Amino acid sequence: MGETIASKEMHEYFNELEARLKEAIEIANTARARGGDPKPIVEIPLAKDLADRVENLIGVEGVAAKLRELETKMSREEAALEIGRQVAEGEVGNFATKKDAVEAAIRVSMATLTEGVVAAPIEGIDKVELGTNDDGSQYIRIFYSGPIRSAGGTAQALSVLVGDYVRRGIGIDRYKPRPEEIERYVEEILLYKRVSSLQYTPSEDEIRLIVRNCPVCIDGDPTEDAEVEGHRDLERIGTNRVRGGMCLVLAEGLALKAPKIQRHVNKLNMDGWDWLETLIGGSKGGGGEEDDQENKIKPKDKYIRDLIAGRPVFSHPSRPGGFRLRYGRSRNTSFAAAGINPSTMVLLDDFVTNGTQLKVERPGKAAGMSAVDSIEGPTVRLYSGDLVRVDNIEEAYELRPQVEVIIDIGEILINYGDFLENNHPLMPSPYVFEWWHYDYEAACPEAIHEDELKNPSAALALRLAEEYDVPLHPKFTYLWHDINRSEFEALREFVAEKGSFSIESGILGLPLKACLERGIKFVLEKLLVLHRVKTETILIEEALPFILCLGLDRHLKEKARMPDTENMVDAAALLSGFNVFPRAPSRIGARMGRPEKSNLRKMSPAAQVLFPISNAGGITRNLVSASDYLASMNGKIGEIEVEMGLRECPACGKEAYFWRCECGEYTHPKLSCPRCKIEARGSETCPKCGRKLTSVTNIKLDFRSIYKQAFENLGEREKMGLIKGVKRLMNGQMTPEPLEKGILRAIHDVYIFKDGTVRYDMSDIPLTHIRADEIGITAAKLRELGYVEDIYGNPLERDDQVVCLKVQDLVISYDGAEYMLRTAKYVDDLLVKYYKVEPYYNAETIQDLVGVLLIGLAPHTSAGVLARLVGFTKASVGYAHPFFHASKRRNCDGDEDCIMLLMDGILNFSRSYLPDKRGGKMDAPLVLTTRIDPKEVDKEAHNIDVSARYPLAFYRATQELKNPAELESIMDLVSSRLGTPEQYDHFMFTHDTKDIAAGPLNSSYKTLGSMIEKMEAQLTLANKIRAVDAPDVAERVLKSHFLPDLLGNLRSFSRQRMRCIKCGEKFRRPPLTGECPKCGGNVVLTVYEGSVRKYLEVSKEIGERYGVSSYTRQRIELLDKDICSLFENHRIKQLGLSDFMYGPAR
Repeated sequence: MGETIASKEMHEYFNELEARLKEAIEIANTARARGGDPKPIVEIPLAKDLADRVENLIGVEGVAAKLRELETKMSREEAALEIGRQVAEGEVGNFATKKDAVEAAIRVSMATLTEGVVAAPIEGIDKVELGTNDDGSQYIRIFYSGPIRSAGGTAQALSVLVGDYVRRGIGIDRYKPRPEEIERYVEEILLYKRVSSLQYTPSEDEIRLIVRNCPVCIDGDPTEDAEVEGHRDLERIGTNRVRGGMCLVLAEGLALKAPKIQRHVNKLNMDGWDWLETLIGGSKGGGGEEDDQENKIKPKDKYIRDLIAGRPVFSHPSRPGGFRLRYGRSRNTSFAAAGINPSTMVLLDDFVTNGTQLKVERPGKAAGMSAVDSIEGPTVRLYSGDLVRVDNIEEAYELRPQVEVIIDIGEILINYGDFLENNHPLMPSPYVFEWWHYDYEAACPEAIHEDELKNPSAALALRLAEEYDVPLHPKFTYLWHDINRSEFEALREFVAEKGSFSIESGILGLPLKACLERGIKFVLEKLLVLHRVKTETILIEEALPFILCLGLDRHLKEKARMPDTENMVDAAALLSGFNVFPRAPSRIGARMGRPEKSNLRKMSPAAQVLFPISNAGGITRNLVSASDYLASMNGKIGEIEVEMGLRECPACGKEAYFWRCECGEYTHPKLSCPRCKIEARGSETCPKCGRKLTSVTNIKLDFRSIYKQAFENLGEREKMGLIKGVKRLMNGQMTPEPLEKGILRAIHDVYIFKDGTVRYDMSDIPLTHIRADEIGITAAKLRELGYVEDIYGNPLERDDQVVCLKVQDLVISYDGAEYMLRTAKYVDDLLVKYYKVEPYYNAETIQDLVGVLLIGLAPHTSAGVLARLVGFTKASVGYAHPFFHASKRRNCDGDEDCIMLLMDGILNFSRSYLPDKRGGKMDAPLVLTTRIDPKEVDKEAHNIDVSARYPLAFYRATQELKNPAELESIMDLVSSRLGTPEQYDHFMFTHDTKDIAAGPLNSSYKTLGSMIEKMEAQLTLANKIRAVDAPDVAERVLKSHFLPDLLGNLRSFSRQRMRCIKCGEKFRRPPLTGECPKCGGNVVLTVYEGSVRKYLEVSKEIGERYGVSSYTRQRIELLDKDICSLFENHRIKQLGLSDFMYGPAR
């Protein structure tokens, strides 16, 4: 791999990060050697590149060196297959059996394909076994499990290819399925589709084709409870339950990604895969995005199919009035995040803010939102009748109460890279200022100031159009394509007949009453011709360009005949004699997805220390009450019965329950057979019955003395109210954390995750440039952090200069910073009071945290990335360089990831705390990437464009709906800078924004209370937006959210279990005594009438108010009857006092 290619300044940055990391690890090693952690040294191995990560993740020696050698000669995918073959054939690593070698080979290859970041290679492949064909030959069976999902389709499918490649190398035959096995696959995949979800479901014949021809047997662990009904008890398939991992690999891997697999097969000249041709030919029928005959992009309604109550629709697919597409990239967009004007956020009733996810019609499935104030905001009609465009946020707050209808919700900024990544044809660009500027430069020799060009007077726009033949400025280009010929003619006649135009002021007056009667005001609104209403007159300012486009002269006389065309943009051009272009040819529909998130990560239920106390701590699992627990009247105070691992000290032979004995030696698990109760040393299985040995047993623990000792060790007073423990441990050896850590965490009010680290979650949003004044620090501080110059190459002196963000620097939310400050204080206390070494952070305020090192981690991966904190934002998001998000294998379409303090991670993390169940190693920093190499991050980041303006050829190409891949050569993309120092530096953006965190602080989805309130707000907003059809939204919400919920709750009511309120034990049916047989507590229902009826009334009311279809209304009525018959007994009538008042007269 060699040295990272970067400028001197970037090298200094990386070296400084690594030096500080090394120093922190030395401190942590010193500390850990003195404490009761599972190991005396830091347990997170460092990896500077992909090869290191793969070796650390899988644990096969020699892989890293070999991979670096291969990467110089071939592509990533080829290297992955080659390293797999070498591991299988024993050239790298040494294994006892052929089976182990094959298993390691497949894992290594897969880890290489997924950048060594994702947990899939260790968690998603359970095991690899060799099976026997009917002709006596052997074949490979790969057992996949649920977490394979995180690898993504391509890597899943390639793992099968690796299996085949490896099998040939060591001479194992192919899989030859029996007919009943083939049918079992067909039944199982279709069943999995019903009980879970698949992105793509192959047809029955496609499944048969794949199973019959796939040279490796795709097997899996049972993951779902559903069982197959037809092909049961097959000899070579060990389970009747549905194998989720197998279904994912076959459907989302092989079937969906067949073209990619074929590319690799052809590259490697592998035979036996020619059936892919048939699969590709037959599977993906249907046209592409566009119809070549009409040359139009069709509306897509996928994003609106599954509506959720309380998450509003902002625009139906491709409707006028919806988001208008604008191409470009701001500092805080790209990489699947899009920009909208902050006043749009405000006028959409605060539902959208920074970090909120929008489900969009195109180019991808979803997008994270960012505030960009240099694009146009929404156009609204006020109650007074005025039509105004709101571009700044103060005005938006001021006008919000007066808004009657949102005629147009404004622009959405999407970068070219997102179209390239999704391989979506480019949609026609509107005629925007950036494009107009090219035309102006080409035609006009005059130098006019940019501000004046951005917002010209009518006179200047007309002068440029008349003298130099520059097309009409976007400011005066109206949405002619949104009206039809008859509306155009009616408008032209009306203005000629009733209008009055003052040449001095440039104001056109139209009588309001006549306008409303003839529907002319609505046509003006469709065109977005801004106007005010005063004394029964509509006043249009700077109206001359508009009048000329109607084919009238300054005296409102017709100067040209109406041309014979149905295209009103052409009509306006012909009538005025100017070049007029479409102002909003592409609209994008959207609805709200997930709200933004910025919150501490807690386990459910929350814990502050991994110490088991069973039921002794009550329902809150409180260690304080466990220390005073009495099992029976004459029992010992604070003695509790828990499940723990027995250990013994090799030095002094004492029995212990902790990682370290009092004498300072590390303990070993004391293994015994759970059945024969005999101790066995030095073997894995019981010598008598052959069962797996374990150290776990039920013990009586004198918890009170451990608890008191822990407080003494820390020198703290026992005045705590609540310290949260856990009921039982999840790790294999069942050995707890040192209790002292929990006490300190409770003092500082921080919570831990399953691996002992304290984390904070934030939505991902990209950021490529920062200004000191918007991230709460000063230019001096930035200089201290190694920032030298701004984007124009000037030395950094003022707080408002824009600088290029370094790749591993993060800007986190203020709430996150406060939590990290509490964590830093806890870590310092831990170092001083428990480990008895010097404090590390010494932080008093969040300003002291600027510059500290953090670890970033995404939930579906197991590799952390080193980061540095540079500033804070009031938005509820975590801003980071797109490369940083990509190195966690994430993009910014609404995902959230966590951060933790470096010192907390390296001190407290241990593999020994991870659950030993499936998926236990996901979401844990099993390795730490110390520097980001753009070449090795997720490929999506290579499609980001980083130029200061898009070329003219780009805007022209969009008119022809070109495929984005055809323009790669003219766009300045990250991919074209790889391998040069420019891959880190001198990025630019096309649209600036004053404040990256402008807009509401929280989405109103989070601030509104009940679901009913959210639903009300959703429908109120739907009624306001022109591009949304409120009755349709109501119907969709009922069909996709409320009705399925009511049905599901009704079903679960009749299938529910009972539970004891004291000890939490669950029963399938109520015990006859009416009390819990374990502890004598009260036994109650788990599903109540209230939760079944929850949405019934609101569904009935919405159905009435919005006149939904009679079918939906009848479904609600039937459900109502079902619920009534279940909960109301018709024979018992509830009588009130009043029923007895008027007895029969005697």
